[in-house]
Amino acid sequence: MSQEKKGMGVAIIGCGGFVRGNHLPNAHRNPNLHLRALCDLDQPLLERLAGQYHPDYVTTDHRKLAADPEIDLVIIGTTPEVRVELIKAAAEGGKNIYVEKPMSLGYEDSAEIVQIIRRTGVKLQVGFNRPYSPIMQEAKRVFKKMRRQPTLIVYRIVGEDLLRPMHHRTLLSSNAGSNIIHEITHIFNLLNWLTDQDPLTVYTAGDPSDDNIITLTYPDRTYATIVAGNCGTAAYPKERMEVFSDFKALVMNEFVELECTRIPGESDQRFPLASNPGRKVEGITVPELRQDLIAWHENISEAELRDGHYYNSVPRVNKGHYEALQDLYEAIRDDRPVQVDAHAGAVATILGLEALESLKKNQPVKIDYSFLK
Repeated sequence: MSQEKKGMGVAIIGCGGFVRGNHLPNAHRNPNLHLRALCDLDQPLLERLAGQYHPDYVTTDHRKLAADPEIDLVIIGTTPEVRVELIKAAAEGGKNIYVEKPMSLGYEDSAEIVQIIRRTGVKLQVGFNRPYSPIMQEAKRVFKKMRRQPTLIVYRIVGEDLLRPMHHRTLLSSNAGSNIIHEITHIFNLLNWLTDQDPLTVYTAGDPSDDNIITLTYPDRTYATIVAGNCGTAAYPKERMEVFSDFKALVMNEFVELECTRIPGESDQRFPLASNPGRKVEGITVPELRQDLIAWHENISEAELRDGHYYNSVPRVNKGHYEALQDLYEAIRDDRPVQVDAHAGAVATILGLEALESLKKNQPVKIDYSFLK
């Protein structure tokens, strides 16, 4: 690790809209990190970002980053199909890695990435950020306290397709894309992390690439159903998790409210938003957030529609993006394992692929993870 007082050297590969809305500003404002380099194929974009974030340098050649001794951590935010080469170069250069989700798209690249990380010994964290959010950290603590057999979990994640960036909508309508792979792997990972196990079977119903109901069966009589899609509206809170076990209930509502019913020693909690332009972020209720989302939705500009991310105007809940990067920094500093590693990323991809296979066959599918061992 670089010992300079200015912090751990960080490089970012791929500076698209999601990275510009999350990882780039989070790395820039983290006092433990130093933005060493930005890498993208779009030179004018790099020049614009250099004027805003002031990295030490910008480049279109990712190999330069792997050879730079002042870089300890590489954040990879490119599209998934090119990540194996980037992960291999960074890992063989001794760089720790944060890679956006999904980590991989198939069985072979999943296994290859796992083997690269095992062979090189660097740390790799996948961008499944929800486990790092303050509300989910607290939800897991309470869940472990209330959990008995059987356990039922319902997770709803429904957005609005019309507000997605056009390139993402095009991807999901093609043979190469599926919302299950590109989005719902988030929830597969979250439920695996919450329950500390991987499911035995998956069963999917719904449309070919989006708007699905997915059921997971875990080894200990835990049964989880995911209601996922983009046929809803972004004017309504997107995510909710309900857990029922031992005649108790735990509810996570849009990363703002945590409800604890009949769980001894536990009470309801509220968590602040990450941002809410012009309105309050502390102590907000879900009904209040819904009203803010409705007001925001009615005033989306044409420029925001073209960009498709809305980071500057939408009320944003805290899903753990900043905390995930901070946790990776601490894992590197303290030489400890990361919570969401390459194996967890591979498992999420496998679940996505098998969920699509279940949809195709219209029957439950047993999951085989043996090729990762």
